[in-house]
Amino acid sequence: MQLTIDQEELRKPVKEVAKELHLVPEESLKGMTWDIDEFRKNCCGGRGRNWVRTNIFDEFPETDYLNGGWCIAPHKTAGIKKTIILAYEACQWMQAHFHDIDWLAK
Repeated sequence: MQLTIDQEELRKPVKEVAKELHLVPEESLKGMTWDIDEFRKNCCGGRGRNWVRTNIFDEFPETDYLNGGWCIAPHKTAGIKKTIILAYEACQWMQAHFHDIDWLAK
């Protein structure tokens, strides 16, 4: 005896379970920007602004947009009122460099 299952009927519960288990991102970070507070909360364990500027932006100049990075105005710059971070690129970079960062720095 052969059992035939409609593929669409099978896909629906699989998609629901994948979403419940957070295997599918609820929103894409592509095209999103963060300020430094959103970045430090989402990627830096809530460390302070000065810690982020010193231990990430200063230690890794490749993060600066002017150097091809994902952070516009890592320090207050004339003409730019606040730091702007490209969320998707920042998350990718943080994942790749997690072990390069001195998380114990004061």
